Amino acid sequence: MAKSRKKAPVTEGAEVDMTPMIDVTFQLIIFFMVVTQITTQDNVSLRLPDALAANEEDPNAKKIFTVHIAPVNQGASEDMPDEFGWFCYGEPTPRGADEMKGILESVASTVNPEIEYPGRGPDGISENMLLVRCDARCPAGEFGKLIELMVEARMYKIKIAIMKDQKVE
Repeated sequence: MAKSRKKAPVTEGAEVDMTPMIDVTFQLIIFFMVVTQITTQDNVSLRLPDALAANEEDPNAKKIFTVHIAPVNQGASEDMPDEFGWFCYGEPTPRGADEMKGILESVASTVNPEIEYPGRGPDGISENMLLVRCDARCPAGEFGKLIELMVEARMYKIKIAIMKDQKVE
């Protein structure tokens, strides 16, 4: 014989407890704030080279991938640093040639319409632009090595950051 169950009275205006959902939402926000890297790529201290015909940087320009060629020992206050390295993604450690080659290959293939990265064309050549910020004291060989890695990645569009010459005529 089946037991009869008592039916719970139906209450008008039943409410859903939102507290657990709010707790989970805040935990997700905290998780993503902790895990996400919030860095800027312009945190490397450089003394940019001077140029007579430098254009002012457009403040509304979209951020493009930036490689800094800077002294490895950022804290040193020496006139001519001994060693230079390639820095990117706002990280304080320089990249080696193999690692930089992989990064450039990845950037060359990236497609993102929001930041105007069309990726590679039908001929395999990347249409993406690279911004190079190079210290004025850097030997030309470091810049040349980066250009060679760009050629291997078939990435030919480059912007070079320079500072307008402060001389008054």
